[in-house]
Amino acid sequence: MHDLVDNIITPYFEETKQELGLPKTQYSIWKIDCWSVHKSKDFMDWMHTHHPRIIVMFVPGNCTGVWQPLDVGMQRVMKLAIKCACHRDIVDEVACQLDIDADCAMKLDNSIGTLHNRSLGWIVAAIRDTSDCVLIQKVCHLLNVHMFSLTDSYRPLSSVQSTA
Repeated sequence: MHDLVDNIITPYFEETKQELGLPKTQYSIWKIDCWSVHKSKDFMDWMHTHHPRIIVMFVPGNCTGVWQPLDVGMQRVMKLAIKCACHRDIVDEVACQLDIDADCAMKLDNSIGTLHNRSLGWIVAAIRDTSDCVLIQKVCHLLNVHMFSLTDSYRPLSSVQSTA
């Protein structure tokens, strides 16, 4: 988690502040799910010590689908794409064994090395399968998620309506 915050979250917040012309002292809100690691005293103490300008807020338990619909919607599609890629590998392996000897007992190679090598292919296939703009727009539409740009996400926070 420390690497995620140090190498991805914090640089993103700093870049965004600079792009929006905000002071470096501007606080940032990071809304994350209620995973036990996120809520641990050790992690929260570390955040307060090393990143005091990042306010950590938690999505209420069992509400990820409401507060982070793309997390649920796109992850479902991504997991299905990984499962399909894995299934293709299994079918190919069985077909090869049947081509060699139709009467052989099926034995799938589930060694760590094979799974390690194949898993990268499954992930790449899932990224390819889920990187379609039409698919993303459809998921957003089904989940009633408004697609917005970074400047759009900032605008409501500084608008007259939000300060009223």
